[in-house]
Amino acid sequence: MPRNERPSRGHGVLAFTNDLSKAFVHVQVEGVKVEDIVMFHIHCGRPGQLGPIIVDFALAGNLQAYLADGLLALEVTNEDIVATTNQGEGLVGAFTAGCPIVQTNPLDKVKTIAGLQLIASQGELYFNLHTEGQVFFGDIRGQLQRVVR
Repeated sequence: MPRNERPSRGHGVLAFTNDLSKAFVHVQVEGVKVEDIVMFHIHCGRPGQLGPIIVDFALAGNLQAYLADGLLALEVTNEDIVATTNQGEGLVGAFTAGCPIVQTNPLDKVKTIAGLQLIASQGELYFNLHTEGQVFFGDIRGQLQRVVR
């Protein structure tokens, strides 16, 4: 079903501590059957581009339980980024898990909140909620935009 015909919607915020030791994720989704949720990530990639996963929220616990009320609030640390990068196996995992520090060396991966913040400041992060019906491209995708206070 084309994106504009799906009832699923969402919005989210990724906020960083001043010392870049943690990030906080706050997401709200609606129009999604919680039992259909199969994956939820932060990917690096420009608008319209599929990119590798930098944060896999399933590593923090049961996504369906976290999103049962349509809300997700989690803390992300360096360890979460490293765990996501380390779960990629083989040649495919080298390109789908973890975001490259520089495009010329895809095997040198970002492993810190400071690196996550740098990618975010470049407008190259997006949330992606995957459901049974939209496993590959995702059901809800939201490019992160910088908000200055």
